Amino acid sequence: MDTRFEQILKSVAELPDEFEILAEQDLREDLDIDSLRLIDVVLGIEEEFNVELGEDALAKAKTAGQLWAEIAAVAAV
Repeated sequence: MDTRFEQILKSVAELPDEFEILAEQDLREDLDIDSLRLIDVVLGIEEEFNVELGEDALAKAKTAGQLWAEIAAVAAV
């Protein structure tokens, strides 16, 4: 996973910089990213990586790693 992606997650979830984002962490349960915060994550990702994530990409992504895979599928990362 890209450090820019991790920083977006940490910023939206209000996690300390030293917190380690792991691919298997559940966005909702482990990172406390609810549906409203997920919108902020998506906006940050779309701006940082200059991509557009579809609704089904978001529906499929339950973990940080799955969300990163969706980004990698549409961006040159």
